Amino acid sequence: MKRIFPSYSAAIAVGALGVPLLIYGSKIIAHTSASQLLLPLWAIVAFLVPVFLATYDRAEAARWRRGGFFGSFIPPASGEAFHRLYIPAWKRMAVWFVSAAVSGILLKLAGVDL
Repeated sequence: MKRIFPSYSAAIAVGALGVPLLIYGSKIIAHTSASQLLLPLWAIVAFLVPVFLATYDRAEAARWRRGGFFGSFIPPASGEAFHRLYIPAWKRMAVWFVSAAVSGILLKLAGVDL
């Protein structure tokens, strides 16, 4: 299955749009509701799911699943897992973090109350 967005584009979009949305949604929930259950649910929906979708490489994970990597507790003998699965995911997380930080700084400089 082909990705809708390339990995880095998805990480940039989620960082730039998702984090301000997470902050605004949290503020709205805190001001309008006294429910302590809504904040963790909002964090899952607005933070964890988009970050997972932006950093997860479905094709590579399917390849590893077919090879039995995720089905066992024994790590592969070589460092191939780090080079093909983990390092690219960490790079996408770094891109996401930079995008989120730049978005927050730019919104703060523009006078938006975060």
